[in-house]
Amino acid sequence: MIPIVGTTNLGIPFFKWTQRFICGLAQKGIYDGWAFTLPNDARTKVSDYRNNIFSKLELIQATTTLIDPDYNVWTDFGMQRSRRRFFTTQTINMGVHPHLIELQARWSTDHANGDRSVQRTMLIHTYSEIRNMKETLKLPSQSV
Repeated sequence: MIPIVGTTNLGIPFFKWTQRFICGLAQKGIYDGWAFTLPNDARTKVSDYRNNIFSKLELIQATTTLIDPDYNVWTDFGMQRSRRRFFTTQTINMGVHPHLIELQARWSTDHANGDRSVQRTMLIHTYSEIRNMKETLKLPSQSV
């Protein structure tokens, strides 16, 4: 579970789309396990979607002014890096306090790493009760 708001300040309805996605899985008889799988039921990786995503970015670049024509979307954008850069840039631009951005990013990294946790500062990160901070951890996602 990653704490996010139901609807962002810009009106993106995360909960609505998540509910639709979950209902779609249920209609296919998928009630547990990974949401995104390969035909052999193995968990997918972000890189499995690389061709699909970058082909769409090329189309967007060719038909709009949203992506600078000088960029090579296949090499200038990274699958994981782009998501992290967007999150950090957007939350800073929306005035989210840097320690909340770090707290959210570290929570996600801790969750993914398990025992291999990231280095924390003693006061803010070590003594923060993440399970009691849902409202605070939703602030970065709300800024989008």
